[in-house]
Amino acid sequence: MTVRESKYDDTNIPMPLCKGLPDKYGDDLKDLFDTWHSVRGRNYALTAFYTMHNDFIDLEAVKLPNQLKNANAIVGWPKKAVDVMAVRSRFDGFVMAGRRDPGLEAITRSSALKSKYLKAARGSLVHGISLLAVDGNGKNVKVRSYSANQGCIIWDKAEERPACGIVCADVDANGCASRYVMYEPDSVITFTRVGERKQGNKRKWEWEFQIEPNPIGRPLIQPLVYDPDDDRPLGHSRITPEVIGITEKAMRDVLNMDIASAFWTFPQRYLLGVERGLFADDVPEAERVVEDEDGNKVKLRTRMETYLGRILALTRDTNGELPVAGQFNPLDPGGLIRVFENDAQRFSGATNVPLGQLGVLSNTYTSSDALGAANDPLILDVETMNMHNAESLAEIARMAMCAQRNCTYDDLSDTEMAVEAYFRDPSQPTLAARADGWTKLAAADNSIVGTRVWYEGLGMTHATIDRLEGEKATASATESLNKIAEAVGGGKGASEIAEGPMRRATMYEITSVLGQYKRGQLTKDNALRMLAYIGVDDEEARTLVDDVDDGTVSEKADEDADQV
Repeated sequence: MTVRESKYDDTNIPMPLCKGLPDKYGDDLKDLFDTWHSVRGRNYALTAFYTMHNDFIDLEAVKLPNQLKNANAIVGWPKKAVDVMAVRSRFDGFVMAGRRDPGLEAITRSSALKSKYLKAARGSLVHGISLLAVDGNGKNVKVRSYSANQGCIIWDKAEERPACGIVCADVDANGCASRYVMYEPDSVITFTRVGERKQGNKRKWEWEFQIEPNPIGRPLIQPLVYDPDDDRPLGHSRITPEVIGITEKAMRDVLNMDIASAFWTFPQRYLLGVERGLFADDVPEAERVVEDEDGNKVKLRTRMETYLGRILALTRDTNGELPVAGQFNPLDPGGLIRVFENDAQRFSGATNVPLGQLGVLSNTYTSSDALGAANDPLILDVETMNMHNAESLAEIARMAMCAQRNCTYDDLSDTEMAVEAYFRDPSQPTLAARADGWTKLAAADNSIVGTRVWYEGLGMTHATIDRLEGEKATASATESLNKIAEAVGGGKGASEIAEGPMRRATMYEITSVLGQYKRGQLTKDNALRMLAYIGVDDEEARTLVDDVDDGTVSEKADEDADQV
């Protein structure tokens, strides 16, 4: 195991000092960096436990030799505690009034928000908080994610939102910040490093700033928090002091098992009544070749070479007595294994991670139902986490819509203000279990069969659902075309009419097609194709369809469509 010192360096996130920065922004900048620097040590330690680079903590009462401390005794349980929740929290998009919004879908897709949410959720579990920020405007709106190591906010308890925030938006090749973005209620300030100058033995960075207006009236940054409460609205880390203590003990127990297994494999032996200097380990290297009684040169062997030798031959001592060889009884590693299993049980109780996921076998699950019940406390934790994160994501969606239109919250409709983020089922049931449950729901309400909600409940992705609906729409359009064609073409199908000689369409035929289009039974392309089938030229057909879009077609189109 590589032992790393728990240190951090503030020089890689220096506070940008700029002449001409308004005082109100300068005061916020200082408060942000003071807060950021005060929590960096804690955040570093939590990151070290998550990435399994934490220090080995020895007990003062039982000191191990330094060479033993370098053994690999890593225990990755803190990472497991974080990841097992993060992978079950799956953001799946936004809905407004029960429907997906194309504008928000475009922002979600261009920002890769689903994958960014996974990173942000993992960061909030490690540090208790992570940050999502809205950048750009118009069609260039992006949502970006930052960990607690990359940014900081100051919380406004009265408004229950960030008062201001700052993120490290870029670094140089040495990992030192080269660009910051600061979020204020009325502006967005970008600090860019433009050079450096030496002041004695110290290096000073030179910065420039650019202020852009923020019309929304609140900072364009929002935290994702895990386990918030009134005392700590910015959340708690999932890597709690209890989790840290259990992990450190488990690391010592793993190292003890390694040592015990070595002594179990090679039990300690002893020799009584032998002369000093019998083994090469006890004499200088130059004296390791000696002469025996017959004058032959013999090379002394080390203790391990003697231990592994098949035949052990020893001469009598000076008193003529034979040496006595023996072996100490080794420690049974089974006791240490049970201690490690106890560590796993304590960790499972502290984090709700099932025991089997910690690398410890358990015989307590007597059925699949019992195995599923073991995940219930963890699933409840994820559902609570999703509830908090859904509120933050909805706020991000509202800010993104305002940035896209360069407007304020007052300009959003009630439906847009009520936007919601939705998540996949954290219990992650099998396809068979989903199908069984939704089939029973369909027996009570058959109208849900074939809807997007139905397919989502079955666990299908949006791409698969779109493909299914596309295939269904094509089949439905073809069927509608054939019905119209048979009605206006004397029993002939659409393809037969298209292949026949050019004919003059009647008003009844035209209004029938337009009525189908107006009621959504035909797409625009299919309506144009059908008008061409019945003899309307392309330019006239497009004019008629555009009139339907403009609402200038009479109600007779609907009546004729009903007759068809």
